[in-house]
Amino acid sequence: MVYYWKNKIKEHFIKRRYLEVLKDCSYLYAKIIAELDSKMVKQQSKLNEMKTIKVFSMLADMALEHEEEARALFEYYQVTKTKNNWQAEESIIEMIGNFDKNLCELSMVIQSIQDIDIDKNDGILYKDFKELEKDIGFKEAFEDLMFSSKIIFTNKNDFLYFVKNLVKFGYEDIAMNYFENSGSFLFFDRDFLNFYKEILQNRKH
Repeated sequence: MVYYWKNKIKEHFIKRRYLEVLKDCSYLYAKIIAELDSKMVKQQSKLNEMKTIKVFSMLADMALEHEEEARALFEYYQVTKTKNNWQAEESIIEMIGNFDKNLCELSMVIQSIQDIDIDKNDGILYKDFKELEKDIGFKEAFEDLMFSSKIIFTNKNDFLYFVKNLVKFGYEDIAMNYFENSGSFLFFDRDFLNFYKEILQNRKH
Protein backbone atom coordinates (compact mmCIF):
# COMPACT_ATOMS: atom_id res chain seq x y z
CA MET A 1 0.00 0.00 0.00
CA VAL A 2 2.74 2.46 0.96
CA TYR A 3 4.68 1.52 -2.18
CA TYR A 4 1.63 2.41 -4.28
CA TRP A 5 1.24 5.82 -2.65
CA LYS A 6 4.95 6.62 -2.92
CA ASN A 7 4.87 5.90 -6.65
CA LYS A 8 1.73 7.98 -6.99
CA ILE A 9 3.39 10.90 -5.19
CA LYS A 10 6.46 10.60 -7.41
CA GLU A 11 4.25 10.59 -10.52
CA HIS A 12 2.43 13.71 -9.31
CA PHE A 13 5.75 15.49 -8.87
CA ILE A 14 7.04 14.49 -12.30
CA LYS A 15 3.80 15.79 -13.85
CA ARG A 16 4.08 19.05 -11.87
CA ARG A 17 1.01 18.40 -9.73
CA TYR A 18 2.63 19.80 -6.61
CA LEU A 19 -0.55 20.42 -4.62
CA GLU A 20 -1.50 16.79 -5.17
CA VAL A 21 1.92 15.78 -3.87
CA LEU A 22 1.32 17.76 -0.68
CA LYS A 23 -2.17 16.32 -0.30
CA ASP A 24 -1.04 12.71 -0.72
CA CYS A 25 2.01 13.21 1.48
CA SER A 26 -0.26 14.48 4.25
CA TYR A 27 -2.53 11.45 3.88
CA LEU A 28 0.32 8.94 3.81
CA TYR A 29 2.12 10.61 6.72
CA ALA A 30 -0.99 10.34 8.88
CA LYS A 31 -1.44 6.71 7.86
CA ILE A 32 2.12 5.80 8.85
CA ILE A 33 1.78 7.62 12.19
CA ALA A 34 -1.27 5.49 12.92
CA GLU A 35 0.59 2.31 11.98
CA LEU A 36 3.45 3.19 14.32
CA ASP A 37 1.08 2.60 17.22
CA SER A 38 0.87 -1.03 16.18
CA LYS A 39 3.39 -3.46 17.63
CA MET A 40 3.14 -5.50 14.45
CA VAL A 41 5.10 -3.07 12.27
CA LYS A 42 8.83 -2.50 12.03
CA GLN A 43 9.20 1.00 13.40
CA GLN A 44 12.55 1.74 11.75
CA SER A 45 11.12 0.87 8.35
CA LYS A 46 8.21 3.23 8.93
CA LEU A 47 10.50 6.01 10.11
CA ASN A 48 12.52 5.62 6.92
CA GLU A 49 9.34 5.85 4.86
CA MET A 50 8.47 9.05 6.69
CA LYS A 51 11.80 10.53 5.58
CA THR A 52 10.91 9.84 1.95
CA ILE A 53 7.52 11.48 2.41
CA LYS A 54 9.17 14.49 4.02
CA VAL A 55 11.53 14.84 1.04
CA PHE A 56 8.68 14.89 -1.48
CA SER A 57 6.64 17.22 0.68
CA MET A 58 9.52 19.69 0.97
CA LEU A 59 10.33 19.43 -2.75
CA ALA A 60 6.70 20.08 -3.71
CA ASP A 61 6.47 23.04 -1.36
CA MET A 62 9.71 24.42 -2.78
CA ALA A 63 8.49 23.88 -6.36
CA LEU A 64 5.50 26.16 -5.82
CA GLU A 65 7.88 29.14 -5.82
CA HIS A 66 11.16 27.78 -7.20
CA GLU A 67 10.15 25.07 -9.64
CA GLU A 68 13.35 24.81 -11.68
CA GLU A 69 15.55 24.48 -8.60
CA ALA A 70 13.19 21.97 -6.99
CA ARG A 71 13.10 19.80 -10.10
CA ALA A 72 16.88 19.92 -10.42
CA LEU A 73 17.15 18.82 -6.81
CA PHE A 74 14.61 16.05 -7.46
CA GLU A 75 16.79 14.75 -10.30
CA TYR A 76 19.82 14.84 -8.02
CA TYR A 77 17.83 12.87 -5.44
CA GLN A 78 17.00 10.22 -8.05
CA VAL A 79 20.70 9.90 -8.93
CA THR A 80 21.90 9.51 -5.34
CA LYS A 81 19.01 7.44 -4.01
CA THR A 82 19.55 3.69 -3.67
CA LYS A 83 17.38 1.06 -2.08
CA ASN A 84 18.91 1.26 1.39
CA ASN A 85 20.61 4.64 1.23
CA TRP A 86 18.59 6.68 3.70
CA GLN A 87 21.40 9.21 3.90
CA ALA A 88 20.18 10.50 0.53
CA GLU A 89 16.98 11.68 2.22
CA GLU A 90 18.90 13.38 5.01
CA SER A 91 21.15 15.11 2.49
CA ILE A 92 18.21 16.41 0.43
CA ILE A 93 16.35 17.59 3.53
CA GLU A 94 19.43 19.50 4.65
CA MET A 95 19.92 21.04 1.20
CA ILE A 96 16.32 22.21 1.02
CA GLY A 97 16.56 23.56 4.55
CA ASN A 98 19.54 25.64 3.48
CA PHE A 99 17.94 26.64 0.19
CA ASP A 100 18.01 30.40 0.78
CA LYS A 101 21.73 30.26 1.46
CA ASN A 102 22.35 27.92 -1.46
CA LEU A 103 20.34 30.12 -3.82
CA CYS A 104 22.41 33.12 -2.85
CA GLU A 105 25.64 31.19 -3.45
CA LEU A 106 24.36 29.93 -6.79
CA SER A 107 23.62 33.47 -7.91
CA MET A 108 27.20 34.37 -7.11
CA VAL A 109 28.41 31.54 -9.34
CA ILE A 110 26.06 32.27 -12.24
CA GLN A 111 26.51 36.03 -12.40
CA SER A 112 29.64 37.44 -13.95
CA ILE A 113 31.79 39.09 -11.35
CA GLN A 114 32.56 42.54 -12.64
CA ASP A 115 34.90 45.20 -11.27
CA ILE A 116 36.38 42.88 -8.68
CA ASP A 117 39.86 43.44 -7.30
CA ILE A 118 41.43 39.99 -7.30
CA ASP A 119 44.78 39.59 -5.64
CA LYS A 120 47.13 38.01 -8.17
CA ASN A 121 48.54 35.89 -5.37
CA ASP A 122 45.17 34.13 -5.16
CA GLY A 123 45.70 32.44 -8.52
CA ILE A 124 45.21 32.95 -12.24
CA LEU A 125 42.05 34.27 -13.88
CA TYR A 126 40.38 31.84 -16.25
CA LYS A 127 40.75 34.30 -19.14
CA ASP A 128 44.53 34.18 -18.59
CA PHE A 129 44.41 30.40 -18.46
CA LYS A 130 42.61 30.46 -21.83
CA GLU A 131 45.47 32.44 -23.33
CA LEU A 132 47.94 29.86 -22.05
CA GLU A 133 45.71 27.09 -23.39
CA LYS A 134 45.80 28.67 -26.86
CA ASP A 135 49.59 28.56 -26.81
CA ILE A 136 50.27 25.06 -25.47
CA GLY A 137 46.92 23.25 -25.27
CA PHE A 138 44.54 22.49 -22.41
CA LYS A 139 46.32 19.43 -21.01
CA GLU A 140 49.72 21.09 -20.88
CA ALA A 141 48.34 24.36 -19.51
CA PHE A 142 46.46 22.58 -16.75
CA GLU A 143 49.40 20.38 -15.78
CA ASP A 144 51.63 23.46 -15.59
CA LEU A 145 49.29 25.12 -13.10
CA MET A 146 47.63 22.29 -11.18
CA PHE A 147 50.19 22.22 -8.37
CA SER A 148 51.22 25.87 -8.33
CA SER A 149 48.15 28.04 -8.91
CA LYS A 150 44.40 27.86 -8.61
CA ILE A 151 42.18 29.02 -11.46
CA ILE A 152 39.72 31.80 -10.65
CA PHE A 153 36.38 31.66 -12.48
CA THR A 154 34.10 34.66 -12.87
CA ASN A 155 31.05 32.99 -14.41
CA LYS A 156 29.26 29.67 -14.51
CA ASN A 157 29.75 28.86 -18.19
CA ASP A 158 33.54 29.15 -17.97
CA PHE A 159 33.59 26.83 -14.98
CA LEU A 160 31.34 24.27 -16.68
CA TYR A 161 33.43 24.36 -19.88
CA PHE A 162 36.60 23.90 -17.85
CA VAL A 163 35.24 20.90 -15.93
CA LYS A 164 34.05 19.30 -19.18
CA ASN A 165 37.56 19.68 -20.57
CA LEU A 166 38.97 18.01 -17.46
CA VAL A 167 36.84 14.94 -18.20
CA LYS A 168 37.67 15.10 -21.91
CA PHE A 169 41.41 15.01 -21.21
CA GLY A 170 41.25 12.22 -18.64
CA TYR A 171 41.05 14.16 -15.36
CA GLU A 172 37.70 12.73 -14.28
CA ASP A 173 38.63 12.41 -10.60
CA ILE A 174 39.79 16.02 -10.49
CA ALA A 175 36.54 17.11 -12.17
CA MET A 176 34.57 15.29 -9.47
CA ASN A 177 36.65 17.04 -6.80
CA TYR A 178 35.79 20.40 -8.36
CA PHE A 179 32.10 19.52 -8.12
CA GLU A 180 32.29 18.27 -4.56
CA ASN A 181 34.40 21.17 -3.32
CA SER A 182 32.16 23.78 -4.93
CA GLY A 183 29.31 23.09 -2.53
CA SER A 184 25.84 21.61 -2.83
CA PHE A 185 24.43 24.77 -4.44
CA LEU A 186 25.76 23.65 -7.84
CA PHE A 187 23.20 20.87 -7.88
CA PHE A 188 20.41 23.43 -8.06
CA ASP A 189 21.65 24.27 -11.56
CA ARG A 190 20.40 21.95 -14.30
CA ASP A 191 23.52 22.22 -16.50
CA PHE A 192 25.83 21.17 -13.68
CA LEU A 193 23.46 18.46 -12.50
CA ASN A 194 23.16 16.91 -15.97
CA PHE A 195 26.92 16.85 -16.43
CA TYR A 196 27.40 15.39 -12.94
CA LYS A 197 24.94 12.62 -13.84
CA GLU A 198 26.84 12.00 -17.08
CA ILE A 199 30.11 11.53 -15.17
CA LEU A 200 28.47 9.10 -12.74
CA GLN A 201 26.98 7.07 -15.59
CA ASN A 202 30.35 6.87 -17.36
CA ARG A 203 31.95 5.59 -14.17
CA LYS A 204 29.54 2.65 -14.12
CA HIS A 205 30.75 1.41 -17.53
